[in-house]
Amino acid sequence: MKTFRLIVVILLFPVWLSAQKFEGGLFAGLNASQVAGDVASGYHKVGLTFGGFASLRLNDHSELRMELAYSQKGSRLNPTDDDPRQYLLRVNYIDLPLLFRYHYNQKLTFEGGLSYGYLMNHYEESDYYTFVSSAGFNTHALNIIAGLSYRLSDQFSAGFRSVNSLIPLRDHVSGVKRLFNRGQYNDVLTLSLYYHFKKNDQ
Repeated sequence: MKTFRLIVVILLFPVWLSAQKFEGGLFAGLNASQVAGDVASGYHKVGLTFGGFASLRLNDHSELRMELAYSQKGSRLNPTDDDPRQYLLRVNYIDLPLLFRYHYNQKLTFEGGLSYGYLMNHYEESDYYTFVSSAGFNTHALNIIAGLSYRLSDQFSAGFRSVNSLIPLRDHVSGVKRLFNRGQYNDVLTLSLYYHFKKNDQ
């Protein structure tokens, strides 16, 4: 029931803002993620992301966009003949990005900004054992976003993003901290399809 209510809030978010004279819409896509500093390497963990957005046009070439999204991230290491190790980390967030978007032309748009994330839940296993480490997860996250989107039609666009955490997901298991290596960090590549509500010019 809690998850259902959350999905309803996420989907109604752009509808409410659109009524306030913002441009709104919905999106869904796939995350390819890794956690820098863990035992796995590479964007092998695939997850879903979906949510709503609302944009405020500043001028012909720029806008501000706010989003509310559910996002599955984490890390995965599958066993092979050369390496029998197995590892899986799932971390599920509610993300709230705030973006500045520059419209290069009618089709291509560049974007960048910051995102706050709230960790809803997590799951971890190593070699199929669920007790992995005692390192606690940070409930709050701060990410930096860079990306671009391409307008497919009046109501659809496709977007690609790189999302990197600025504060650790958690400390290293060893507890070691260095100047620019304070723990484990989320790294995510996202490909999404956006549906834009029709504008209300009244």
